[in-house]
Amino acid sequence: MSFAKKLATGVATTAMLVSGAALADYPEKPVKIMVGFSAGGGTDTTARGFASYMHEAPSMNGLPAYIVNLPGASGQKAAKAVLDEDTDGHTLYMINIGTFIAGELAKGDERPYHIPEDFVNLGCASQLVTSLQVHASNPATTLEEYIANAKASGEEITWGTSGAATMHATIGHIFFDTHGIKHKKVPFQGGSKARAALVSQSVEAVFGGVNTVVGFENDIRALASAGAERDPMAPDLATFKEQGTDGIDFTGLMCLFGAKGVSEEVQADVGAAIAHIAELKGYKRYMSGNDLAAFYTDQATATAAQDTMFEVMGPVVAEIIANQ
Repeated sequence: MSFAKKLATGVATTAMLVSGAALADYPEKPVKIMVGFSAGGGTDTTARGFASYMHEAPSMNGLPAYIVNLPGASGQKAAKAVLDEDTDGHTLYMINIGTFIAGELAKGDERPYHIPEDFVNLGCASQLVTSLQVHASNPATTLEEYIANAKASGEEITWGTSGAATMHATIGHIFFDTHGIKHKKVPFQGGSKARAALVSQSVEAVFGGVNTVVGFENDIRALASAGAERDPMAPDLATFKEQGTDGIDFTGLMCLFGAKGVSEEVQADVGAAIAHIAELKGYKRYMSGNDLAAFYTDQATATAAQDTMFEVMGPVVAEIIANQ
């Protein structure tokens, strides 16, 4: 074969290989979902439930997802790890938008990324609702009693949360500052570790997900939940606003994110998977068993909620930083 024919054959073969690669279906391998907190908290629980059904979504090619926990810096360590990966959609990030945004805002000019510029919200399949929790031995059974007792003691309240700059932490600051209660925050690398500290009475209170009380009802008492309305998974737990505390009426949609640059095709496939999984009876049953809601929020609605959360939390976090 002449050199010219060999060259032509080589070019044709290369073109076929490139074409085949371009036409490969997504995903081509199991999808990694990064979680920025330790196992057992609301984010990890949701991510594990979601991942266990990912292979059932028609758009996922029958391939599974798996979880990698990388706790640190209120979820930012895992978020930065996602940005270091290829933008082919095989590495995603799950977090509630309240914590995601609070973490960025707390860094100010030193923020490691800007969510709207560096990440794509692919849709949401749940939400995280903050609650004020105390040990079961605490004499307060209502929020009013808790506030009165804290003020009367004159002592500094030591409270735990899942991270230094999470949605839970932000709400905790608002609560104590609003009522003029001296306080000291103790951040942990996840809701389960904050819960363990409360059970052992290493801290006096915790601001954490309503779901983290499940299974620990003999040790922990929730006094109030955040949000404009009561958490549908805890309908008997009154909100802060119902009990006289304004300004704590936001919750965090639990969403799946990809690094900016992920293709529109991948965005569509993952979005379709989220929609499918959110409606599965097994996923709903799993979430309900962990006191978490299961519902679908599409990409456009989730992104709009994200933008609104920036507007709501921006002044709040700025005030908290100024008062520290």
